[in-house]
Amino acid sequence: MCIRDSRERGTYALLLALDGEAAITVGKLGTFAFPAGYYLYIGSARSGLWPRLRRHLKREKKLRWHIDYLRQHAEVIEVWYLVSDEPMECPWARTAATLPGAQTPVAGFGSSDCRCQSHLIHYPERPSFELFQEKLGLTAGGVIEMRRLSSGSRCLSPLEAEEE
Repeated sequence: MCIRDSRERGTYALLLALDGEAAITVGKLGTFAFPAGYYLYIGSARSGLWPRLRRHLKREKKLRWHIDYLRQHAEVIEVWYLVSDEPMECPWARTAATLPGAQTPVAGFGSSDCRCQSHLIHYPERPSFELFQEKLGLTAGGVIEMRRLSSGSRCLSPLEAEEE
């Protein structure tokens, strides 16, 4: 199922892969060493989930948010999302930090507007969507269901081609 209504709100996690260690300057936060591996970046879209995801998937853009700087080096391989009027990025970030192998590479990344340590979590091995979903209580068949799109999904391909 693809999201079609550009006004839908929701919470999302970008699963990114970084092939090799990289020193990345993240706006005013500074320059940090990002180890190779996988990253979950947690965010919310209060005025349009699909346009926000489309922007995150584009490589060529004005660097505005912390994630934009990491995106210059890392590939989005999946998008985990939940359509909901209630922003859930902080609980999602706290849950992501409890998954096996989780480390916080940059304090304050993506969390300048809340009290979370970070909205970016690093993992040496690919984190499990099913475990994340289970820990959040958003499993398939529940009243609220979290979904994911893989890089091969027909829903992601149009995102990269559309203009913001």
